Amino acid sequence: MPWSNPNPTPALSHLVENPVLGHFGTPHRTRHSSMLWKKLALVFSSSIILLSIAAQATLVSGFTGFSPASLTTCRSNVLQQSVISAEDTDTKTTLKISNDEEKNNLAAKLLTTCAAYGQVGSKLTEEERSIIDDIAASLGSSSSPSPAKIELSGKHELIYSVSPSASSGALGPLTGKVTQSFLDETMFINRVEFFAGAIKIELYAERKVLDDTRIRVKFKETVISVLGKEVKRFEAKGSGIWDYVFAGSITKPSGEKMLLRVMKTPSTFVIVQRE
Repeated sequence: MPWSNPNPTPALSHLVENPVLGHFGTPHRTRHSSMLWKKLALVFSSSIILLSIAAQATLVSGFTGFSPASLTTCRSNVLQQSVISAEDTDTKTTLKISNDEEKNNLAAKLLTTCAAYGQVGSKLTEEERSIIDDIAASLGSSSSPSPAKIELSGKHELIYSVSPSASSGALGPLTGKVTQSFLDETMFINRVEFFAGAIKIELYAERKVLDDTRIRVKFKETVISVLGKEVKRFEAKGSGIWDYVFAGSITKPSGEKMLLRVMKTPSTFVIVQRE
């Protein structure tokens, strides 16, 4: 016997909302109860929204320690401090550039003046020597804070010296090329060359840093060579103090970079190392 449903499916017209049946056939008991449920649903939805807002505000306050209004103020303060910091950095950069320009200009003036007057200061007038000393003294404020402790290596070239001895390159009517070669942290060689190196006089010495601006120099021995052959070696006596006026890296107008040193022994010495 075919299966039959004791409760036949109601007509499709009963599945739509009508004054007696709710959605899909859900009956409403009264219009009053329907309105009551709608009000309860509205209150529930509003409560959920309020709780969500409160929870969000609590999370913001809990993690940052500030209310949303305080966060806006904080953000404004941070941006303001960033602008101030950027302005301070720009000011410091501008001052550094200005100081570097002043240092380079003074150094260029010193080197140009020395080249014009000549390497041997003892042959200049008192006025000419004073001009060089004044320019050198002006460089002092731009010096490395610890000039005596600057690491020295390689070959350095004498530009000017007031010393009347051979350390300025002066030997009678001749003027030789003077260089310093640093062998290690203590030993170095003062070298004077005549006739493109055909005659060479080398004074071996050691140095010891006394403080930020002074170095003690003690001479060890002298070696004389002719045409590349050693002809005489003898003990050298004496010592002295290098008192730095200036030491630091400079850039010439041509763009050439070099290490410049200005010292008093007490004679003025101007020495450079080209990069």
